[in-house]
Amino acid sequence: MYWIKQILRFAIFTALLLLFVWFAVTLFVWVKSAEPSNTSTLFNIRSNVHWLKTDSALKFSFSASRTMSVRVLSNGIFESQPLDDQPVNYAIEYQLLDAKGAIIYRGTYHHAAKAASNDFQQQVKQIIENREALAVASGQSFYLNREELQQAATITLKLIPENAQLKGVVVRVHAQTSNSIVDPAKAWLKRPTEWRERMTNYHTIGENALTNEEKYNSVMLDWQKLAPQGVPNIDFRADLLYESLPYNVLNHDFSTQLDLDSLFISEQLSASFRVYEHTEYLLSHSENANLTFVWHDLRQLDAPKPLTPEMLSTTQARLSNLPAGLVTISASAPTSIRVFSNGVDPIVPLHSYYYMLNAQTPVYYQVSPKSDIALEWRAPIGSTLSVSLYSNNERIKDYVFTATAEQALFDRLITETTERQTLPTAEKRYLAIPDNVNQIKIEAEDAMVKLQARSPTFNYLDHRCDPVCDPESPIYQGIDAWFSQKADNHYLFHTQKQIASVRLFETPPEVPELLPQYRSKDLDQLLAVSDIALVPIEQAYFDNSVPQMEFEYRQVTKSALFKLGKATSYPSSVIVKQKRKPTLFEVPLNSLQIEELANTQALFINQGLPRTVRKIRLYKVAKTTPLTVAVSENNLQPNALVVKVFSAEPQAEITVATALDSTKVITPSDEYTILAKHFVLHLNPAQTRMFFNPNHAELYEYPSITLPLFQDLTSPKTMTLSFSHDVWISVLEEHEQPDATLNWWQDETP
Repeated sequence: MYWIKQILRFAIFTALLLLFVWFAVTLFVWVKSAEPSNTSTLFNIRSNVHWLKTDSALKFSFSASRTMSVRVLSNGIFESQPLDDQPVNYAIEYQLLDAKGAIIYRGTYHHAAKAASNDFQQQVKQIIENREALAVASGQSFYLNREELQQAATITLKLIPENAQLKGVVVRVHAQTSNSIVDPAKAWLKRPTEWRERMTNYHTIGENALTNEEKYNSVMLDWQKLAPQGVPNIDFRADLLYESLPYNVLNHDFSTQLDLDSLFISEQLSASFRVYEHTEYLLSHSENANLTFVWHDLRQLDAPKPLTPEMLSTTQARLSNLPAGLVTISASAPTSIRVFSNGVDPIVPLHSYYYMLNAQTPVYYQVSPKSDIALEWRAPIGSTLSVSLYSNNERIKDYVFTATAEQALFDRLITETTERQTLPTAEKRYLAIPDNVNQIKIEAEDAMVKLQARSPTFNYLDHRCDPVCDPESPIYQGIDAWFSQKADNHYLFHTQKQIASVRLFETPPEVPELLPQYRSKDLDQLLAVSDIALVPIEQAYFDNSVPQMEFEYRQVTKSALFKLGKATSYPSSVIVKQKRKPTLFEVPLNSLQIEELANTQALFINQGLPRTVRKIRLYKVAKTTPLTVAVSENNLQPNALVVKVFSAEPQAEITVATALDSTKVITPSDEYTILAKHFVLHLNPAQTRMFFNPNHAELYEYPSITLPLFQDLTSPKTMTLSFSHDVWISVLEEHEQPDATLNWWQDETP
């Protein structure tokens, strides 16, 4: 019995000891496998990433019909933090394959990034490999748009190492898809708080507000992560990349940084922003900021007016009830201001990027034969810019341009530390590329350069509204005429930090030295139907001429009509507007009968001042019949053609296509005429005009179209106009000098 008790006691003790050992080992493994946390920021995220290989490619499949864009994010990985602060270079070779595996496109994307620092104020990135934290370079990405993905079903990625310090490169691939959401605002609020907080930190820095457009994109567009093919247990065996937000901010000293959304104002630099009707603008500025606000009419009908904002506090003010136009901001001392439309959406100026040239670094561009280019530069006065045209590495033509522009009053350079600096005004030269040229070289000792290109057959679409269209509205999205080009040696400029960011502002319209004169074209031989309309007289604020021609009228009362004296230079006539048909007719004053005024609604006479309306002759054009008019008459080429469009029926919009038949100069020019254009004219229902036509008492006037005829044209012949609806039009020529032999309907203003 004794030995039985001893054996039982030993068995129990052994079992407990084994249980304790098992528990200790399990605890040790659990602690060692715990994921490390980063306490330097409250916004840590982790992401599954996949190592790229040099000998084989990772394959990612997607649906071309649902995918709008593909984004490839990559990070260079180090064994330890590099000692120097030099950029790390690597490249990713990507291929697009169709459903059968055939290669559609092959490309290489180069990256240059610095290792992310562990400082508290900067972004932190870690990758956990075999339970060790490896140093990670700042994230880089490139995108493939829908046009490139239409025929593709798979993308492959392979690493091309360019730096011996790299341990490797990890990637994440996302596909952008569209969501069918009726109410984006409600969808945003239904998202979890953590998700909204993460999106806010992705898109904003510091106190920046998330714009409505960013909220809209967040719920309407999803980025779905793609998994590579042929990798087993991918959700469990992929490495984890730990990041802190915001993702796209690196290596900045936030204590001295100027808010990127602020508009910097000083004695040398002013700012501007467009204003629209029924929109309120909130101004946020520093205390005691001595700012001056001036409103400008973009049509120049009203003179510039100083504005006095309504002060809400010592640092906030409000502008409201402004007509559409441009507001400029100036100051006597350096300061900054932020502007929000309707108190929510910040005003975001345009940006442009330039290559910074010096004696050691020229810029090279590949160009398409028979295309047109626009070369823009900013350089000190007197410096030169050399442009060489090449055909398969053989130089065939050289041009030299001299900078003449002074300092810009609105545009400014933004440095890496967000400091704003003055820079010269932009200058441009346009050139038609010969059919044997495929490369351009640009050299300068000190210049900022960018190149834009277009094909002469490209579509150009512009929207016209009364008074102006809001370009932020998706309804008024047009097609630009020019498209910026990327240099062949862009990677070199990127690594040497010779790419400059320039913030652009719109300048107020200038007062012309000479007032343009307008002459209406006689289209009697081309169009069979014409009639007369009464339109308001609109003059530029700097036009001091007094309208008192025979065809210009003012409204008069019935009692004062017969008390007027006789006109000396032309016979007086009266335009009668009445309730019954014809609603509008004209009679000489000396033959006017009292009976004719029985149903009168309004009377107009071409005597006295001020004259408020004028007669114009309009011609009817059918939508199925293009109209071709001669550009110049009597060997006198106008500076521009102006097309005034009216409709008897209120159409929401009318599309106008214009085609100019002309040859162009082959040498560089500082002006460029687009030969083919498309316009969408939007209706303002309040713009109704009195019409003499017996079938239509009123016409709806649409915004007019100005077609410049610049000096790059050698022999403009005809202009062809096509309309989407039946319209009534008047075509005007713009000249610097008035014509001495004019009929009354030909002496007009736009």
